[in-house]
Amino acid sequence: MIYYIREGILVSFRACMFCHSIRVYPYLGFMTGQQYQCQDCEEISPLVLEFDTEEDFTHFLTHLEEE
Repeated sequence: MIYYIREGILVSFRACMFCHSIRVYPYLGFMTGQQYQCQDCEEISPLVLEFDTEEDFTHFLTHLEEE
């Protein structure tokens, strides 16, 4: 899991919009706005899925498989 910690508080982790991998890292920023790149599918996007807990992410993946 990739967790982001702000001021000592566990906040959330991010997942790719396309392949749902959690291996998403900042790619660009500054004046163009934040961009992220997935290390699995290599997509670059300003949009990522953000989850507060691992349970939320697992619940999301379960519902995707049901559809």
